[in-house]
Amino acid sequence: MTVYVGPVGRWRREAFDGCERVERRRSERRPAGLGAATADPRSQRRKTMEMMDGSSTEAPPPSGHGQVLRSIVGGPLEVTDMTRLRRFLCFGSEGNTYSVKELELGMDNALVLIRLIEDGKGCEVVEEIKKFSQEGRAAKTNPAIFALAVCSQHKDMKTKQAAFEAVKEVCHLATHLFSFVQFRKELREGMKCGMWGRALRKAVSDWYNEKDAMTLAVMVTKYKQRIGWSHKDLLRLSHMKPANEAVAVVNKYITKGWKEVQATYSNKENSDETAKVLQYLEAVEKAKHSPDELEVIHLIEEHRLEPEQLLTNHLKSKEVRRTLLREMPVPLLLKNLGRMTFDKVLQPGSSDSLLVCETLQNEWALKKAKVHPFQILMALQTYKKGQGNRGKVKWETDDAILQALETAFNKSFVNVEPTGKRFVLGVDVSSSMSSTVLGTGVSATATAAAMTMAVARTEVDFQILVFSEGPVIPCAITPDMSLAEVTAELVKTPGGGTDCALPILWAAQNEIPADVFIIFTNNVTFVGKVHPAEALKMHREKMGVSSKLMVCGLTSNGFTIADPEDRGMLDICGFDSGALHVFRNFVLDLI
Repeated sequence: MTVYVGPVGRWRREAFDGCERVERRRSERRPAGLGAATADPRSQRRKTMEMMDGSSTEAPPPSGHGQVLRSIVGGPLEVTDMTRLRRFLCFGSEGNTYSVKELELGMDNALVLIRLIEDGKGCEVVEEIKKFSQEGRAAKTNPAIFALAVCSQHKDMKTKQAAFEAVKEVCHLATHLFSFVQFRKELREGMKCGMWGRALRKAVSDWYNEKDAMTLAVMVTKYKQRIGWSHKDLLRLSHMKPANEAVAVVNKYITKGWKEVQATYSNKENSDETAKVLQYLEAVEKAKHSPDELEVIHLIEEHRLEPEQLLTNHLKSKEVRRTLLREMPVPLLLKNLGRMTFDKVLQPGSSDSLLVCETLQNEWALKKAKVHPFQILMALQTYKKGQGNRGKVKWETDDAILQALETAFNKSFVNVEPTGKRFVLGVDVSSSMSSTVLGTGVSATATAAAMTMAVARTEVDFQILVFSEGPVIPCAITPDMSLAEVTAELVKTPGGGTDCALPILWAAQNEIPADVFIIFTNNVTFVGKVHPAEALKMHREKMGVSSKLMVCGLTSNGFTIADPEDRGMLDICGFDSGALHVFRNFVLDLI
């Protein structure tokens, strides 16, 4: 028996005579308009299939928002505990909804994790955590770190051992290590376990000892402390013993300070590695205390110091910011274009502005940074607007930078890897699609256009449709079209309400065997004659394919379309760079 709780109430499903009967709990009232929900599902399915074939004008009664009926042949793709785990590792929820809003992680949304461990699959869980972390599948980093902390706190010894061994592979940065320790602290009471045992002390010690000494020196000077933990805390509590002399220098620097390091090593004959670490730490200390702008600039250039290693006063200097600009990674550059223009670091025609334009249009640099077109679109729209999302910082835009961003947008499609799937993309053309997408400064129409272009430029088999509540209209989107041309093509057909089932019904009527349906809508505000989840099941049954459905409610905080018992359906609320990971993982059946 399966229980589903949705906006229309609580339903109970029971096996009955070889099919399924959906029954209302007697203790609850039946909402208006849902009388047909308890009808024979075979009759409901037959009528819907007739409508999809065009052989009947009689439509099935409307389903309630969020209501999902289960069919036999066109039934859901199985949702296993491992699928739920992968979704949790990807975006922090076991369910079938990704939201741009950060979820608070706790045991109440990691129940599948405990269940898998108690079923003797703890080591498999740890392997999945490692895969998601190492292969860059996760939309957010904290869920995998939280899951690893849960594994490390569980009473199953094999799981605990595997989790502690995986710390150095999952916690790539110092901030990740701080998060892992903090999650363990928060879990201590609920899981009724200790904190600083021998296993954790060894895991933390290994994290420091197994890193290259120079890499460690950079990390400890960039991220000194986060969320209430510092490197000094971790070294003290782990009783860490340095594995070699170079690591011992970093250890002493953390625990005793630079003066103690100088006193110990200034008159010693040091190895090349130790000397290199000492030189780097000395540069960081000089930059930290130097009032001389030219000296700070020289230290940045010689030792590639980063903003986190400088004082706030240094970062107010235009010359210091210009120096940092020359080594700035593309993602950070995109994020800071507006601020640097506001600070007059970037001025029209200046050498720095030309450098930025050259970097943005460098296909090799874009490829190395693995920047997705949508990320560049967000930077382009924000820069074009001339102010930050909060409106506090305003700037005069530079036409050369705008042109460079547009070029970068078009060149960055090389970073989108094809999936080989057959796509049907439905774009809602209702008037409210001009609203801004949650998580970005980009309009819903521009977001839909960019994602449409990503499919059109990388996939072989695709169909682009526009819809609202009337006829579905195919769009002639070609790979050589610009963003402006694609946007114009999408919005030239006016729309009214929104019926998200229409693209799926259209594909079934035209016998298009889509692998993936993606619906872009401003919000899920209207369900028509057939619920999208039911339409998908009908399409599967008619075409004989295991089609998937992703509904992107670009301005929605929450909605219910996907059947929670079907891993072939997913809802996305808002859209951000994390949604890009979810998008690809879902299409490739990784979540």
